[in-house]
Amino acid sequence: MAEAPRPIDRWRELREGFSPLYSEPMLELALGHLEPALGPGRVALDLGCGAGHVADLLASTGARALALDIDPAALRPGRDRYPRPARVAADQARLPLAGASVDAVFSFSSLQYSDHAAVLAECARVLRPGGRFAIVENLAGNPFALISRWLRVASRTPYPPYATPRHHLRWGERAIYEQRFRDVSFAAFHVLTPMLLVNESLCAAPVAHPGERGWRAVYAALHRLDRSLLRWPGAHAAAWNLVALGSR
Repeated sequence: MAEAPRPIDRWRELREGFSPLYSEPMLELALGHLEPALGPGRVALDLGCGAGHVADLLASTGARALALDIDPAALRPGRDRYPRPARVAADQARLPLAGASVDAVFSFSSLQYSDHAAVLAECARVLRPGGRFAIVENLAGNPFALISRWLRVASRTPYPPYATPRHHLRWGERAIYEQRFRDVSFAAFHVLTPMLLVNESLCAAPVAHPGERGWRAVYAALHRLDRSLLRWPGAHAAAWNLVALGSR
């Protein structure tokens, strides 16, 4: 009997969500960490799920998946396309779930919109002993992200409803994860590659493949350079993204 596809392989087929090209290395790490906590009889929670495509990946393992978002309007578009997850309209800092009821928690860039510590406290409360979490989050110190945020303020461009960032975590603040969880590890991504996010077609590009050309070739070169830079711990503070992994 053939093995079921891994969640990351299913995601590569979907190519959904924010900039698949940028997201792939982070999701490969995050979803890979969650795999041992997924499967029949398990409960998986996707915080800030949007349409619910990642929650659907978690459900594809046989787990009962909960797709949670504070914005009911964000939950509606994915109901027909991704019917497997149960939708929950709620605040991620006040989860309407019993303690020790969840085996896996995933979040992609949603904690910046809430009290980071409060959300982590809720994750710790609902995770069962041995349960796993994987959180991808924007950091405060990337120079290109800082320019983008400044331009938004200068142009008085409002954020969408429920999507006004409250706090971008700094690399040096990551110890808040270690206060509540075990076996915590961190990885930093994207120092130079964010300069290309001005190219909307590149943002929508599918995952990398052999024979890169044009802008994708530039991205691939910068990504390789980022990997070299991030071997130096001092570069982590300038990364755009953090992936935090751990268990309860």
